[in-house]
Amino acid sequence: MPATYTVEVPDVKYFTRQVLCREHCPVGTDSGGYVQAIAEGRDEDAYVIARTPNPFASICGRVCAAPCEAKCRRGALDAAVSIRALKRFVCEKHGVESSAFDLARIYPDKNQPVAGKLGGGRRVAVVGGGPAGLSCAHDLALMGFAPTVFEAQQISGGMLVLGVPEYRLPRDVIQAEIDAIASLGVEIKPNSRLGRDFSLADLKRQGFEAVFLGIGAHKSREMAIEGVQLDGVLRAIDFLLNINLGYRVTMGRKVVVIGGGNVAFDVARSVLRQTERMAGMTEKELRSSLQQAAAALEQLTAQEPEAPDQVRLALDVAREAIRKGVPEVHMYCLESLDEIPAAHEEIEEAEREGIRLHTRYGPKRIYGQDGKLTGIELVRCSRVFDENRRFNPQFIEGSEEAVDCDTVVLAIGQTADLSWIRPEDDLKVTPRGSLQADPRTLATSRPDIFAGGDVAFGPRIIITAVAEGKRAARSIATYLTGQTPPEPRTARITTYPTGRFPLQSGYETRPRSTPPMLSLDRRIGIAEVEHAFPEPAARQQAERCLVCHMGPVFNGDECILCGGCADVCPESCLRLVDIARLRGNAQLQAAVLARYGRPPLPGEQAAIIKDELRCIRCGLCAARCPTGAITMERVELLPA
Repeated sequence: MPATYTVEVPDVKYFTRQVLCREHCPVGTDSGGYVQAIAEGRDEDAYVIARTPNPFASICGRVCAAPCEAKCRRGALDAAVSIRALKRFVCEKHGVESSAFDLARIYPDKNQPVAGKLGGGRRVAVVGGGPAGLSCAHDLALMGFAPTVFEAQQISGGMLVLGVPEYRLPRDVIQAEIDAIASLGVEIKPNSRLGRDFSLADLKRQGFEAVFLGIGAHKSREMAIEGVQLDGVLRAIDFLLNINLGYRVTMGRKVVVIGGGNVAFDVARSVLRQTERMAGMTEKELRSSLQQAAAALEQLTAQEPEAPDQVRLALDVAREAIRKGVPEVHMYCLESLDEIPAAHEEIEEAEREGIRLHTRYGPKRIYGQDGKLTGIELVRCSRVFDENRRFNPQFIEGSEEAVDCDTVVLAIGQTADLSWIRPEDDLKVTPRGSLQADPRTLATSRPDIFAGGDVAFGPRIIITAVAEGKRAARSIATYLTGQTPPEPRTARITTYPTGRFPLQSGYETRPRSTPPMLSLDRRIGIAEVEHAFPEPAARQQAERCLVCHMGPVFNGDECILCGGCADVCPESCLRLVDIARLRGNAQLQAAVLARYGRPPLPGEQAAIIKDELRCIRCGLCAARCPTGAITMERVELLPA
């Protein structure tokens, strides 16, 4: 029986869906759009594209898990475009961390009187100053509401500040993002903890008409094994919270971290940076000394050309002495190397820094003496998931191994602290210990309360929390006003003349590159490990984009079915087939009937079909077509 082909007649929505990086970004960032703008040298436009849907663009340029890259079509050809690093490149030029930042460039009407906006100044309480809460407040303010953020800690940012180490995410960048949000009219109240300083009933009495709960999951999951109560056993979130608030944590010479997620790697890499250094020097003193040495180096460079080599040698000796104080850090996780949930880059950097990773191990018991930890017993894991891919670890009897150590850090997951809930709050909790909330609207069991982020759906990536905060803002606006905030969009089609496509020569052979990293001997304290792309490297990386916004469009009236397009296609993504072998929806049937008046018989009519996933937008089909039936067109949805 002849093969059949399931096809779809393209429309505007079809072409929109082809931009996979944008489709798989939780907030719909047009990643390909800003990458293409960088390739064309339009850096400010690139920043506007990146920042408009995401109030944490500068943060995401550094620590986003980059779901856009996971779906980048270039990955099927060789390797994905370095989208996240390119975002950082334009943020450092035009974002909150730059002198060129101008929020009015993003939101020209941000200072429009509130009375003329949808919210009309109505008050909304946002509990939790993390990415979900601040994103919700950001969008509410833009719609004309008066949001107040209640933050339990003395500083806002949630896990951005309390969980993500400073060597990955500088605190001044976080604060600059928060300041930009506050400038929209968002009030932020620190040291205001739900359940301690106020209740939900208090917020109602204060005149807040709706509440968004984005308090995160700041409580470590417990492990039911012997010895977890011993002195020297730490929980990952408690450890990160303490060091990120500036407290020193004594770890000893040998540290074991249990877990294989990103938090576990953050812990392990942070341990290396928490050691007592240089005969009891504090981190502040160490940084001050290095800054003074750098200043002396610059001065000597100007005065005595031969002196800098001596200073560099002294600095190298000092750094080596510091690194010799670094403890021995071991990580043990249940998963194999292929199963570890942490980002691949995180694993590589941890191993480069000297962290020793042991896979397929689970903790059996922690032992000690006189109430103090002295070691941990581990057992080999034969598998982590069962036949249905459910978490169900199996262990090998008799494979126990004892590891003596000074500290054990448990990084096995987080949960929300819901001890503040009162019976009169009318809030439902899920069996897994999170607030019950509708994933689509973020509504809870109480009509005026909405919840999102980790407290509702468990720990996930930053950009997902941002998306939920934004979605909650729209739902709150609908609840309070009875109106759905408009999202008017219109289609724009740009046709490119043959041979003048916005792709650079050699784009298909350029390799993926990553931004420069701080050398290992300089990874001390809070020094940022990853740097920004230099401009030439950023342009070259951006030019690798396959420009999925654009593609060949066929004009059936001019096509003579010569097959030249299929012959010239380097990826073999075009094929001439019998129309009778096509299968599709009612739209396909209507198109065929409109053209031929009846369904063609087998062998009577032909059609050209295209495998969209294989197309690299080279435009050779359009250049080859003898009748001009193929044009390269950019189809996109824009705000009306």
